[in-house]
Amino acid sequence: MKTEIKELVAEGKVDEALDQLVAFLESKMDQYSPLYRAAQVAQSEFNQIKEKELQGLLTEDQIRLANNKAINKVLEILEQIERGSTSAPLPNRRVWWWYAAGGAALTLIVVLVLKSLSPKPVEPDPQTDPGDSTQVVDIPSFTCPAFDKKAEYPIAIFQFTTLNPKDSITDQLLVEEIDGLFARNKYNADAALVTKIKGSVDLSVAKAMIEKCQARMVIWGRVFDNNEIELNFYEPQFNLDEQADLDSMLQFRNQGNFQASIKHAALIIVARVLTVNDDPGAVALSEKALQETIKSNSTAAKSTQKSNAESVATMTLANAHAKKKDYQKSIKYYDKILTIKPNDTLALRNRAIVQIKVNDINGAVKSIDSMRHYQKLEDPKFLDKAGDELKERGFTRKGIEFKKDAKDAQLLIDQHLIKKIPQEQ
Repeated sequence: MKTEIKELVAEGKVDEALDQLVAFLESKMDQYSPLYRAAQVAQSEFNQIKEKELQGLLTEDQIRLANNKAINKVLEILEQIERGSTSAPLPNRRVWWWYAAGGAALTLIVVLVLKSLSPKPVEPDPQTDPGDSTQVVDIPSFTCPAFDKKAEYPIAIFQFTTLNPKDSITDQLLVEEIDGLFARNKYNADAALVTKIKGSVDLSVAKAMIEKCQARMVIWGRVFDNNEIELNFYEPQFNLDEQADLDSMLQFRNQGNFQASIKHAALIIVARVLTVNDDPGAVALSEKALQETIKSNSTAAKSTQKSNAESVATMTLANAHAKKKDYQKSIKYYDKILTIKPNDTLALRNRAIVQIKVNDINGAVKSIDSMRHYQKLEDPKFLDKAGDELKERGFTRKGIEFKKDAKDAQLLIDQHLIKKIPQEQ
């Protein structure tokens, strides 16, 4: 029974896995009453999400989060059964961690915004999702990794979830690959493995790691029993108000070799770090990362769509060229992203900034208008800065329009924040 349910989970048949799990626990109610109730709750929550999905009320990212939450619960309950425990499951360090607090939309591509090309990012605030209610989340305890004290860019990597014991060293391989790439590029960074944690890893844990342990980036992931790999990595400076809380996800679905996937992931992550920090080797490594990604996609068996890793690598290379002021090349790669995904607000934003720098004002205005059409929330700082840039280049009317829109957007944000402040009785 447990093997069949795990196979259903691995195949993405979460509803069938829940049905079988509930039926099994119901047949052994005397022994597993608490687990049965936990499974019923998970099934009920999952069914509610499915109803909302049918009504078109959820984004693909919210659906993904709900699926991962249900998967996590199924595996937790199975683990309790295997251990002979009859109590409801508690979070475990080595379970599937793939849901984030608050139900915020999870962006599927990497958020890489250049410091010199974009407005200064701000810390996420309540405006990210005005409809969300305040929720208190208990942060699991963990031990800070032993970073090199001289490292300017510490990266914390939590142990990965895996259904295959032979892949249990995947996280350590990623540490070694990242450190090796930094060393070869003579960049002072250090990746370290977090080996002790009580509870599962999500966005709140990543933020706590940043604050408590002075990490610059936090990575966690999972390895499927067919060697497919998914990674999440979070770094505060990449987050913008209109993006989801979880910064990015890398997927390597058809590699067939988890070691090759880890090397590929390390290449993309290090290229991204070098780009953001304006390292001289950023362009070369970013070009290599993109070429490796294209090669992997072309040779991967059963590949039906472009890997999101290609979007990540393309964005990284576009931004690397922009940092080096090779604007025409950067526009070429932003265009490539937008050909695949026209509603990519990050690519639209970055392309607009570069278009302004090469005096393609008409193109920049079109990019900004498209960005505003697709994004969830207005960004007053960006609109204000874009307005100034346009006015300086003689596009006074459009510049004034953007600056007015920036004030209106900021007013809405301020009003929302005031409503969030508890009123004295």
